[in-house]
Amino acid sequence: MPDKPRVFAYIIRTVGAGYRLKGAVPWVSGGKVFFGACEKRMRPDVQPGDYIMGISGAGAGRPRRVLLWMKVDKRMTFKDAYDRGETDKAFRDVRGTAIHVRPRNVPLHHPGDPGCYEHFPGAPHSDEWESDLKGKRDVFLTGTKGSWVAAEKGPEVTAVLVDLLRDGINWKGNVTVTHPLTENARGKHALVVGTTARQII
Repeated sequence: MPDKPRVFAYIIRTVGAGYRLKGAVPWVSGGKVFFGACEKRMRPDVQPGDYIMGISGAGAGRPRRVLLWMKVDKRMTFKDAYDRGETDKAFRDVRGTAIHVRPRNVPLHHPGDPGCYEHFPGAPHSDEWESDLKGKRDVFLTGTKGSWVAAEKGPEVTAVLVDLLRDGINWKGNVTVTHPLTENARGKHALVVGTTARQII
């Protein structure tokens, strides 16, 4: 668990009209929040105790809203997540969505080796699932109790929040309420730490 509080913030691209989430991440099942196949640059760095904030993309309209607030409870491989489904219905129910791959029947499973997995037919990321979990990206996250996913009732992104997020942005661009992580945030995430992270939390 990190010594200082850390907040990872990113833009959720798979949001439609009315702030409806259309993708597999984040996903809620059995009252638990799961974070699987997306944000492959961010997931490897996230540890239990960290927070993840997901902000609506421009396609959802205005105002921008916080649609995901998740304190990370557990970090595991996609194989571990799949195997948890044998005894935990919440995990079993996200096979084929948040858990978009399943382990192959191989003599020895190597985390981060795409050859040890196969893609669920019809699951998301059919063209990029191998890069989703290659090497250190073989990370599946679960949220603690109190984590949530919202839609049109998610809190609005305010100027105060934008000022705090600015501390975690290490690329060029204008940070505004309309573009909380700049106009060019695709594939990127902000990382806010310490005192500023505490203010967000």
